[in-house]
Amino acid sequence: MENKVQERRRFGRYQCSLPVQLHATGQAYPTCCETTDLGLGGCYVKLLFPLPVGAVVDVRIGTAGGEIKAKGVVKTADPMLGNSIEFTEMAPSSRLELERYLQTLPEASKEPGAIIS
Repeated sequence: MENKVQERRRFGRYQCSLPVQLHATGQAYPTCCETTDLGLGGCYVKLLFPLPVGAVVDVRIGTAGGEIKAKGVVKTADPMLGNSIEFTEMAPSSRLELERYLQTLPEASKEPGAIIS
């Protein structure tokens, strides 16, 4: 199943652990978690109680150089594991920070079989 998800991705993902705040529409407080992977098109976050598929979220990812802010939608919900989130909107400054951060990651952290475009 993992290969099917990777085949649908427009961008590759890199393994990394960064702090994340997710604020789902209708949720009173943000949920704090961390990434397991990150790419130009989205991320996977570790959550014991994942958000439902289709939930719209505001995403804030902390990096050593700044912060990446995006809007996204939950694409997968894996009980006791987490969520895959697709980025749907991102300001140019956040896109630049994301690109800058990804360039600092070693090639070995790229997920095998991920499509880069």
